[in-house]
Amino acid sequence: MENSIFFFFTTLLVAIFVMGLTPIYRSTASLLIKADTEKTVSIDSVYSVDTSRNEYFLTQYEILKSRAVAEQVIDKLNLESHKEFLPDEKDDLVSQFKAQVKSIIDSYLPVEMVNTQADEILDKRRNKVKLIETFLEKLTISPVRKTQLVNISFDSEDPLLATLVANTVADTYITQEMSGQLDSTKKAAGWLNSRLDELRLNLENSINALEAYRIKENLIDIESKGVRSIASDELQSITESYLKAKKVRFEAETIYLFVSKIRGNDIDALMSLPEISNHPLIENIKDLENQVQQTVSELSFRYGPKHPKLIAAKAQLTSINKQLAQQVAKLVKGIEKELKAAQDNERRFEQELKTEKAKFQNVTSKEQGYLKLQREVDANQNLYDTFVTRYKETEITTDLEVQQARVIDQAEISIDPVKPNKKLIVLLAFVASFGFAVVLTFVLDALNDSFRTAQEVEGALGVRLLGLLPLIPHKRKESLPSHTYFDEKHKGFAEAVRTLRTGFVLSHIDNDHKVVVVTSSIPGEGKTTTSINIAFAMAQMEKTLLIEADMRRPSFTRIFNLPPYQAGLSNVISGTEKLADAIIHDEKSGLDILSAGFIPPNPLELLSNAKFEALMMVLKDKYDRIVIDSAPTQAVSDALVLAKQSDSVIYVVRSESTKQGIVKKGISRLMEIEAKIDGIVLNQVNIKKGGKDGYEGYYDYYGYGQENNGKSS
Repeated sequence: MENSIFFFFTTLLVAIFVMGLTPIYRSTASLLIKADTEKTVSIDSVYSVDTSRNEYFLTQYEILKSRAVAEQVIDKLNLESHKEFLPDEKDDLVSQFKAQVKSIIDSYLPVEMVNTQADEILDKRRNKVKLIETFLEKLTISPVRKTQLVNISFDSEDPLLATLVANTVADTYITQEMSGQLDSTKKAAGWLNSRLDELRLNLENSINALEAYRIKENLIDIESKGVRSIASDELQSITESYLKAKKVRFEAETIYLFVSKIRGNDIDALMSLPEISNHPLIENIKDLENQVQQTVSELSFRYGPKHPKLIAAKAQLTSINKQLAQQVAKLVKGIEKELKAAQDNERRFEQELKTEKAKFQNVTSKEQGYLKLQREVDANQNLYDTFVTRYKETEITTDLEVQQARVIDQAEISIDPVKPNKKLIVLLAFVASFGFAVVLTFVLDALNDSFRTAQEVEGALGVRLLGLLPLIPHKRKESLPSHTYFDEKHKGFAEAVRTLRTGFVLSHIDNDHKVVVVTSSIPGEGKTTTSINIAFAMAQMEKTLLIEADMRRPSFTRIFNLPPYQAGLSNVISGTEKLADAIIHDEKSGLDILSAGFIPPNPLELLSNAKFEALMMVLKDKYDRIVIDSAPTQAVSDALVLAKQSDSVIYVVRSESTKQGIVKKGISRLMEIEAKIDGIVLNQVNIKKGGKDGYEGYYDYYGYGQENNGKSS
């Protein structure tokens, strides 16, 4: 209903406003801007830009929208006196008021300080500038894509004026462009004429400098680069000879170093050198040695060691070996001589190479100087030829007018206004108002990142919903009464707790889950109240102990009206009190309670102590069920330590309060240590929203759908 009223009044107000708007008419003229100017001769490079580039067309569009064109059109059509461009009555009244104030001020000033004529000129210029701005706001220049056409449109309350202005803008632009081209041509001709004499003198000077340099340096064949080529060939030849000599020296030096390292006359080591072993004389001696060696071997089998033939053969073999050693020694001495000769040859070629390099550098330096002067002559010649050509072209085209643009379609009087489109505006107002209301609804809903329904809990967290606890009314600064579970006025709340207990017990009917930790993400979500009431419900069936392990912000002494010095969990772990003295029995519920005790400086270290683990083993033997009220997961790590000592974890989430991201972080921390999470308890649920958020059937099923709303802490 509220949305319908909003739609109706919004649409009605827009319709009333639109009916009072003045219709605006638009006339459009089409103009062709040529990319290639029609000229008898080409002198574009002298006075115009490159018309084939996109920048040229963009420039022409800006010229059409320029103040110069606008001012000429305003003067031609005398738009200053047209009613559409006259100042508004409000502006006129303001101007009159300013003039009166100024006249009053001027009356008190000396005559020499009052410059009436200058003020009048300044006021006229201000009015003209304002008129031009108004004119340009109504003028639209629209290029046609992928063409050389441009549309010139003008909006006006008078359709005849719109047509007249559009056509006048096109004509003014064409006239202005033609005049500008003609002026540019004349200026170019004058400038070219003044530069020709200077360019001619520069050309002659550069030619004379080139000839003087050629004569001075005695350069004959520099054009074909013959001098440099000869020097280059000689340098290359000597470089190759030097490299060969260097290679020969290196090889000789290598052989010499090898030979010099051989001690004595080690024939076998010297014979390993190819230069010695491959020598023809050595090869002949080796062949002869092999033959004699074979003869000695044959005679050794046939004769005794004193046989004359055998003795003669051995003597011949000894003579051959001696001859081989003498010949090898001669070759070794020859290697040393070859090394010295190679070194001398290398030094000779190295000196010649240095001399040729100096000659080549000298020739190259002269050539660079000559080429530099030659380039200057060529540049001056090209520049002079270009200017002569352009000067002759400008002389011919000085009086030639060429049209750069022409009108394709004249603007015609428009019959129908282009704006405002009253029907469309009303329709858009209706759609916009409807859309705004819908979007606002969705935005407000999206910004609510808390849990409101059971489906949201299970869908976002992937953990089952163990139960819901409704709000119970109480004052904001006061806590919920400790024994609300037994109050006849809140049967629905007690039934919700029993349902929660039943779901928990049935999920562990085959497992002995004695210890359960109750925690939440942050303080204020009601995890203490939830743990107390779960313990009350458990105590009706089993021997149950409620432990307050939140030793950072203990609240049991306040909730159960205990003395502030009451001994508790911290006293038992530290050994200052006995367990029997610290446990309190609640007569009304039959529940045993172990409060936090004194607040220790290091609760986490106390809970991580082996004494706490031993205490839990003792308590498991004495009680059927142990409920532990833990600190929130996001505040400290106490809940993670307790979860390792427990059989299961119940996670409390406050309805329409706790952000989903915070709960996900707390659940993930517990899953990282592989804690067993039995489910989520959605606390402080507003039953009045049951039908809207999906709780109605849930509460009716459990018999407390008629409970009043309230809070549980």
